[in-house]
Amino acid sequence: MTMIRSAAMAAVLLSASAAFAVPVPITKAPRGQPVTLAGKVLRITDTDAFRLKDETGVVTVYIGPNSLPVEVGEEVTVVGALEEGFPPEFVARAIRRADGREVAFRHDWG
Repeated sequence: MTMIRSAAMAAVLLSASAAFAVPVPITKAPRGQPVTLAGKVLRITDTDAFRLKDETGVVTVYIGPNSLPVEVGEEVTVVGALEEGFPPEFVARAIRRADGREVAFRHDWG
C-alpha cells in the first residue's frame, strides 16, 4: 500500500465503528467507505491476508499487522473498507468468526 492510500484508509477506518451491519455482495461493495462483507475463507495468502469468496466474487482481506484468526473454509463476516486501488484490497477492522467470536484489529500507519 502506498502512504497516500494508507493515510486515506486509516481515516476511513478510524471513523468507522467495528459494528457489523448487513453484509453487501463483494462486487457491490463501495470503495473507501465502511462496509460489511461475508463469505468463505478461500485461501490464506500471507501471514496477515486471506481471500474471501461470496456468491458474487473474491477479494483479498488484509488484517495486518495482526495474526490471522481464520481458517480455510471458514464462513466469516468482516467489517472494514475496500481500497481504491486495483485490484482492490479490503482492509478489515474486525472479523466475526463462524462460532460468533469477534476479533478487532488495530492498523498502525504512520
